[in-house]
Amino acid sequence: MNKNLLLTIAISARPFVVAATQAGYVVTAIDAFADRQTVELAETTIVVNYDRFGFNADELLSVIDQLDASQYLGFVYGSGFEAQPELLKEIANIIPLIGNSAAIVQAVKNTSIFFPALNFHKIAYPKICNTLPVDFSACYLKKFAGGCGGTHIKIVNDDNDVLGNNYYYQEQVDGRSISLLFVANSRHVELIGFNEQWLSPCVTAPFRYGGAVSKIALSSAIQHQVIYAAEALTREFGLLGINSLDVIVRDDIAYILEINPRLSATFDLYSANLYQSVDDNIVNMHLKTSLEADAFPLNSVEKPIQYNMQSTAHAVVYALESTVIGALFEWPSWAVDIPYYAEQYEEKIIFAGEPICSVFAQAEDSAIAKKLVQARVELIKNLLDSR
Repeated sequence: MNKNLLLTIAISARPFVVAATQAGYVVTAIDAFADRQTVELAETTIVVNYDRFGFNADELLSVIDQLDASQYLGFVYGSGFEAQPELLKEIANIIPLIGNSAAIVQAVKNTSIFFPALNFHKIAYPKICNTLPVDFSACYLKKFAGGCGGTHIKIVNDDNDVLGNNYYYQEQVDGRSISLLFVANSRHVELIGFNEQWLSPCVTAPFRYGGAVSKIALSSAIQHQVIYAAEALTREFGLLGINSLDVIVRDDIAYILEINPRLSATFDLYSANLYQSVDDNIVNMHLKTSLEADAFPLNSVEKPIQYNMQSTAHAVVYALESTVIGALFEWPSWAVDIPYYAEQYEEKIIFAGEPICSVFAQAEDSAIAKKLVQARVELIKNLLDSR
C-alpha cells in the first residue's frame, strides 16, 4: 500500500502537482486541460469535462470509482467545486479529503450565511441585496456565489434582471484588488502572503481573472483589517489548510469580497522551493493543518511564513480568436500551462476566450514583476502572431 500518493483535482491542477511532486509525493491529477507540465510530473493525468458550474459530476465520480482509493493519502482540490459542494462530499466518501469539508465550502459560499458572519464580526464588505433599489444610481454587479475566475460577474444595466439560485447583487466598489493567502487550523492563521490581482476583461466576461503578483506593499492598517477578517472567519467557519481572502481596498478600508475555501490561483506564486525545508513545503502545510489540525499549532501572524525575498507574478494569456498551435512551437521557459502533444506534428485548437498558457516573472519589487509579466503576455501573443 503506497500512502505517498496524492490525488489532485482542480480545473487546472498544474500548480498543485508541481508543489506536491517537489515535496516528494507521487501524484494522480484530474483536471480539464492536462497541460504538458502536469502530464510530465504526475504519475497519471485524467481529463474530465467541466462547464461554468464546475466538473461534470457523473464523469468525475466515474473516473474516481475506477481508482484504488486505498492507495491514496487523500485528495487535494482547487477550483471546480464551489457550485456543487455535494460532489465534494461524495468524493470524500471514497478518498479522504485534504482541505475544508464540503459543509464548510457550502457554508462559506452561501450568501445567507457568509455575509451575516461578516456583519457579526463587524467586517466591511460592499453592500449586497437580492432586489435592486428602485432608483439605483450606483453600479451594481450580479454575482454567482459558486463562481470562480471572475467569469460569472456581470454589470447590472437595468432592474429587469432575475436572480437565479445563489446569485446576488453587490454594489461595485472601485479600488485596489488584493488577496491574502493563509494557512488555518480552525482557530488561528499564519500568513503566506499578500497579493495584488488584476483583470483580463473581454466583452462577455468583464471581470475575468488576469493575474496576480506576490509580496505587495500594504499599509499596516489594511494588513490588520485583512488579518482580523481571516482570523475571525477561520474561527467562525472552522477553516482548515490553505485558503485565500479576496479584498477590495479603497480609502484605507479593506472590503471583504469572498473566501476561497480551497487552493486558489495565488497558490501558484508560492511554490515548494521557496521554503527552508521539505516539512515547510506549502503542500505539507496544507496536509498537516487539514489532517492534524489539533497537533499543528499556528502561533504567529506577524510575518509571512515563506522566505523568498523576490516577488513572483503570473498572468493568464487568453486567445482573442480561435488559434491553432502545433507541437513544434517553441515556448519560452517562463511559460506554463502549455499544451501537451502526444505526437510530434500534432496540433491543438485554442478557442476564442480560452486560456492559451500562463506566464511567470520574478523581480525584487512587485511593481517590476507585474510589469514584466504583463510584457510577457504581449510577447506570447506576438510570437503566436508572427508564426
